[in-house]
Amino acid sequence: MAAGWLLVFSLTLFQSLVMNHSSEGPFPSATTIKAWVDKMQEDLVTLARTASGVDQLAKIYTKNTDLYTVAANNPRQLVEIAARDIEKLLSNRSKALVRLAKEAEKYQASHQWRDEFGPEKNETESGSQRIRPVFEDDPVFRRQTSYQHAAVHIPTDIYEGSTIVLNELNWTAALDDVFKRNREEDPTLLWQVFGSATGLARYYPASPWVDKSRTPNKIDLYDVRRRPWYIQGAASPKDMLILVDASGSVSGLTLKLIRTSVIEMLETLSDDDFVNVVSVSICSFHKIGIVNKSISKLFLIPEVKYLSVKLQMDLKFIPKYHI
Repeated sequence: MAAGWLLVFSLTLFQSLVMNHSSEGPFPSATTIKAWVDKMQEDLVTLARTASGVDQLAKIYTKNTDLYTVAANNPRQLVEIAARDIEKLLSNRSKALVRLAKEAEKYQASHQWRDEFGPEKNETESGSQRIRPVFEDDPVFRRQTSYQHAAVHIPTDIYEGSTIVLNELNWTAALDDVFKRNREEDPTLLWQVFGSATGLARYYPASPWVDKSRTPNKIDLYDVRRRPWYIQGAASPKDMLILVDASGSVSGLTLKLIRTSVIEMLETLSDDDFVNVVSVSICSFHKIGIVNKSISKLFLIPEVKYLSVKLQMDLKFIPKYHI
């Protein structure tokens, strides 16, 4: 605190000296200005050493020389060790992913489709298939988890009692053992998630999806099919051209729906995709831009939001663009 006041005092003194000299007499000489600068430099160094505590830290190291040793490092050896550790980490992650994918394909192929299921029972009734795991505070995830079970998330707009969802719940239940085996072989694994085309997401370890006590009115809009990792894994890179009708016939609600649809389409693209959005009026074209999707979120979406209708015809100048 004292060091801060020292800096403020030095700056104020420097400002006042310059103002006084400039108002009452000639401009200070170079020698005088150098003396001021040296004083400010001294005060700044004092402030930095006081605020950082570097002197106290040096005294601690000097006092406890018997508790540590100083040795020269081999940079090449350090890089090689780090490279081996990273390679091992990525190899373990890859093995876990490949194992999960192969087992999922096997379980899905051997699954016997069922057209009818019994009436769903309440969680409190005997025979209910719903499980209530015992959650414990986990210091790794910093939330409550259960390593004994996996949990399932279904989007709010998907009926959880539909035949497709119930069949996927049946065959994906076998993935719980794969999740546990992956964690046994690599304890550093965190979340493991399987996402299906129906929107069902099975993740391990189990954890409460939403803390309703903290956010009682929050709407759950999560859909695994819209996550970047799912889109990149389920689709190949693509070049997309979106033509937007901006003539007078689409004003009002129609134009609003078009804007919303285009924005939703842009949100589904991955960083590997390229997109071009062109607004088309009666006789003219307006090219909004062709950029990588990572930039289009910052550029294209605002342009689409404020897309206006072209009511006038310009027959003299029709620009041409090469896509």
